[in-house]
Order: sequence, then C-alpha cells, then structure tokens
Amino acid sequence: MNKKPLNKSRAWYSLKNQSGQPAELLIYDVIGDWAGLSARQLVNTLKDIEADEITVRINSPGGSVFDGIAIYNALRYHKAHIHVRIEGLAASIASVIAMAGDTIHMAENALLMIHNPFSWVGGDAEELRKMADMLDKTTEVIAQTYCSQCALEPEEVKELMDEETWFTAEEANQKGLVDAIDSPVKIAASFDLSGFNKAPEGVKSDDAEDKGVHALSVMRLCNQAGYPEMAEQFLSQQQGIEDVNNRLAECEAIKSLCTAAHCPDKAGSYIQSGRTEEQVRSELFELLTKDDKPINNTLTPKQQGQVLKPLIDTQSVYRRRNKQTTAV
Repeated sequence: MNKKPLNKSRAWYSLKNQSGQPAELLIYDVIGDWAGLSARQLVNTLKDIEADEITVRINSPGGSVFDGIAIYNALRYHKAHIHVRIEGLAASIASVIAMAGDTIHMAENALLMIHNPFSWVGGDAEELRKMADMLDKTTEVIAQTYCSQCALEPEEVKELMDEETWFTAEEANQKGLVDAIDSPVKIAASFDLSGFNKAPEGVKSDDAEDKGVHALSVMRLCNQAGYPEMAEQFLSQQQGIEDVNNRLAECEAIKSLCTAAHCPDKAGSYIQSGRTEEQVRSELFELLTKDDKPINNTLTPKQQGQVLKPLIDTQSVYRRRNKQTTAV
C-alpha cells in the first residue's frame, strides 16, 4: 500500500490583513485540522483584526462541523463588515460559514449545497444514542443559521437538508441564501465529491485523486466500514480512495482471522499497528502452535481441559485390604 507523506504546506485557509486595506480570508479547501492549521488559530487571528471590512472568499466542500460553526461565530460577531463571496463551491459546513456575511455574493457558475451533518463514533449503544442526539441538535442549529439569512421556515430548511440540496447561484438567490449574483469566476481548485450522494456530475473532478483524498469521502468510507478511528490516519497519509478501500477490506479480513483463532480482542491492536493480513495470519499460526500438546482424542474437548478423577480409587482399596490382612 503506497503511503504519501502529509503535506503540511497545503493550508485550507489564508488570511491577508494589510494596513489600510480590507482584510481578506480565503477558505479554499477542506475545513479543519487536516494540514496542521486549526480553526482555533483562525478564530484567534480574527479577533486581532482591526479592519473595518473583511472579505471572505469561499471555495470549499466543507469539513469539520464544529470548526465551521466556530468560524461562523467568529465572523458573525466581529465588528467589521463581513462580505462573503462564494467563488466556486460552498458545500456542507462551508455554506454555513457563508451565512455569516453581512452581504453574500455568489458567482454565476458557483454552487451551494446544504445537507444534514454526519459523524462517526465507536462504542456501546449509549454512546451511539448520545451521538445521534448531538447530530439532531446540530441539525437544528444549522437549520436556524440558514433561516437567519433567508425567509424560509426551519422545517422547510430541514427538508432541503434531508434531501442534500444543491443550489445554483440563481436558485440560492431565489431562496434568499445569497444577496446577489456576480460574474463567473474561473476556479482552479477541484475536489473529490464522491462522499456526497447527489453531487452534480459537472463538478466532480477527474484529477482529484492526484490532489489527495477528499476528507469527507474518507470519513464516510471509514464510518460505513465500522472503522471511524482510521479516518485521521488515512487523511494524514493522503491515501487514495482505492488504497483506503483496500485497507478497510484488509481490516475486515484481519478481524475474521482473529475471530476464527478465538482471540478477537487482538484484532484492534493488529489493525492499529498497520499489520497486513498475511502478517496477522503468520503471527496467529505461531501463537496457536507454539505450545502444542498431544491431544487425547478419546476425551471430549471439555474433558481435555479437566483433571478427571477415577471412578474407583484403587489405592484406597489396596490400603483397606492390607489393613484387614494385618489385623488377622
């Protein structure tokens, strides 16, 4: 499996703040701490900006929900006038950030997408219920955020989110999600949108694999396979979709091998260490055969693990006979 090194130079945002000029925030990639830059850094930097106007330029497929909400709040409550320009794609949590604008403009050839938040969790039923409750609350918060910009009712917005709705600039303008439509913008950045269910074919990039795996696609694949904890590792190594699928399939094979060898608890450590299926197969074979003992095939498996008492205690019989002989 080929592993690509983490590209720390690929920042998902940049912030320009020159004296006497409007500040400019560019969000041009997957939002979140995938490349060593966290939303906390951005929020802290925004607090120190004294400019009267901040232009936020967006071309992003989304990313971390809570990072996005933190950025939205930082922009919404900043004293500067926030002017948002959707220049290519504002999908998922990126569309929520766009709602922070005092004015929101969208390029004629851009797209805006809203949908329900999703996440991943490992644990028992109670942990899963807690996550489901958290997602329900997050959905409510996001729906209210869209409603604060447009005239739609919360239930109508939630229906659109349920459907994973993609808006053209004209449609977004009609719904009140943007204030104005600008001239088309030529955008070089492209994204792998296979993680979404209804992404228009025209915006799916053929060369996205060359740019690294789209974080949302990786998260969804790991979540569906039951290995959500592996998403961060795949993202840091910038694994291709094919490599991710191959490794997830290998994880399932390792899990099955450990179950068959009656040591399912070892599967997690094997997977976490990055061992291959063949390595695990070899280690399990050595583990099962290193203490081989002859098996008495006349005994049942249950009896083989027990120390059986004889039905007749011959030693006791001999002791009693010898005692009687002595007494005579």
